[in-house]
Amino acid sequence: MKVSLNSKRVALMLALAALILSPAFVLAQDQASLSLQNVKDQLKQNKNYLDQASKQGKAGDAAGMQTALDNYDRSMDGLNTVLSHAGGFSGSASQREDALARVSDATSKHIKTLQGLLSKVPAQAQGAIQNAITVSQKGHDMATASLQASQAQHQGQGGRPDGVGRPSGAGRPSGVGGGRPSGVGAPAGVGRPSGRPGRP
Repeated sequence: MKVSLNSKRVALMLALAALILSPAFVLAQDQASLSLQNVKDQLKQNKNYLDQASKQGKAGDAAGMQTALDNYDRSMDGLNTVLSHAGGFSGSASQREDALARVSDATSKHIKTLQGLLSKVPAQAQGAIQNAITVSQKGHDMATASLQASQAQHQGQGGRPDGVGRPSGAGRPSGVGGGRPSGVGAPAGVGRPSGRPGRP
């Protein structure tokens, strides 16, 4: 009996700490942008929330499972909100694509975990799990759509931003910018051969 009370106290303390910290994290996300490392860290934390929910669900602790799922929902909503805004990510285009790919992959795994948990809990706990699935699906859809749009944009640009990696004047119509007019800067008699041997 004493072990059960201690584990409940630990679970309650963890839940309170998560409740205190989670809104601060979401508020910080709303005011600033995320880096690739922030996204990695948050996805790892979300997995921990799901692991806690699964563990509490198997132990029959509906309240503990609900708390872990609420924390997951808040965290995933915050991540979705920040990444869905144009200025929500700080880093290069390739880092943003990496972050979106990670969110897409992680949320796909989260949905499978939640669906597996759905069949193992009592009916009264299924609503919280279904809500977490909805939040995960929203994150997955947003990340996948943003990633596809970003990749399509890069393909439309030949895989690189306009003008990057091209010599001046390359890819422009003849006579437009770059290069030099014919004969300018070349010494007399130097240039194209006349086509006849022995004649300059």
